Amino acid sequence: MIFKKMKASYLSFILLFVLYLSAFAQKSSNTCYKNINSDDFNLLIETNEVLLIDVRLHKEFRKERLKNAYLASSRESLKALLEKIDKNTDILVYCEDGDRSETASQIVCKEMKFNKVYNLEGGIIQWKKKGYPIDNTHLMKASN
Repeated sequence: MIFKKMKASYLSFILLFVLYLSAFAQKSSNTCYKNINSDDFNLLIETNEVLLIDVRLHKEFRKERLKNAYLASSRESLKALLEKIDKNTDILVYCEDGDRSETASQIVCKEMKFNKVYNLEGGIIQWKKKGYPIDNTHLMKASN
């Protein structure tokens, strides 16, 4: 009797573990973009023809940004920026800390069907900590 209870508990544990693994695998496969660190992000910028997108607010962008980055601070501006871009272009997305850019990366690859989308882990904060260059040429305020 005790053996049957242990066997049932063991089988229940195995079943839960398999379900957990399948849920984890499904979540991983739903990610259509790649999170990369500052070193790999920089390597892509230096070696490939890329489209670099900053998804922070305009007030953040105008103070500092990665060189040659385009601002897309809303879903609409992101879609407008990318509407005539080849779907095989390397799209590099960043924000302040990596959170907003993850959402934007999902939009770019899932909704807009781009094939090579990269999110900067840790955002511009990690980029600066690694000592990579920043364009801090002050831009004018956006007109209303």
